[in-house]
Amino acid sequence: DPEILRGQVDRLIQDHRAHNFVSGLAHQWLDMKRLDFFQFNAKDHREFDESTRTAVREEVYQTMLYLLRSKNEGELGHLLDTDFAVINGLLGAHYGIKGVKGDQFRKVSLPAGSPRGGLLGMAAIHAMGSDGMESSPVERGAWVLRHLVHNPPPPAPANVPQISRLDGKPLTKRQKLAAHMEEAQCASCHRKMDPIGFGMENFTASGKWRSKESLYTKNRKGQMVASKRGVPINTSGKFHNGPAFKDFFELRELIASDYQDDFARGFTEALIEYGLGRPFGFTDEDLASDIIASAKSQNYQMADFIYALVQS
Repeated sequence: DPEILRGQVDRLIQDHRAHNFVSGLAHQWLDMKRLDFFQFNAKDHREFDESTRTAVREEVYQTMLYLLRSKNEGELGHLLDTDFAVINGLLGAHYGIKGVKGDQFRKVSLPAGSPRGGLLGMAAIHAMGSDGMESSPVERGAWVLRHLVHNPPPPAPANVPQISRLDGKPLTKRQKLAAHMEEAQCASCHRKMDPIGFGMENFTASGKWRSKESLYTKNRKGQMVASKRGVPINTSGKFHNGPAFKDFFELRELIASDYQDDFARGFTEALIEYGLGRPFGFTDEDLASDIIASAKSQNYQMADFIYALVQS
């Protein structure tokens, strides 16, 4: 009986085991293992210790859990853009949001114009798009293509040439990466990834907000050091064969408004993979379409994706 089955799923969603479900799903779907790839530079990111790393990871899980359980705010689209965050006191301090204290994660309303809210405002996403020292527009742009707009770039070609002539020169990240366009084997992918990544350059490697970036040059000892005075960050860009944006806020709004169906498709395929314990295959196409159609009729409520899969 569908109603009995739905009731059983509802009870499991409210159960403590639901945290294990969303953490496992997020780990696979969003490639969360990248969060442990790097040891963050203690000098430049001393606030990003193991406690912070644990907290930013938990923010992703707790946000998904909140949406899964919510009767009024459970739309999948809230993972793209929303006016609230699910954080604790440590993350409140990291993000500069006042009045958040204690270890417990809870929903916090965000002020107008906040860069937080949704995955693109989470420090975990920006930390994964870094090397522990600097942000990486390439990694961040590729992550968005893979996980938010369901248009993954191909793997990087073998033996990509190093652009050594730029070593030690005081250039912005945008200027350095522009050199990739000189290589035909690099340009086809970088023109898709880099503009999106540049749109998120207001976030440091540890996910803190900034308005300027430092230029790095070699000192007399041959070490790369940051300049004392930063330069304004240009976060404007354009989707490949798509709309333009002037800053991070327009980028986030475009993804939330123009790519919601693509986001739902990517989420559905990841859910099928995780739920069935095997890779998504062409034989699952009809199942994915049925789940998406069912969830879309309910305004993409996150719980309805689960119902549709369980009832299939």
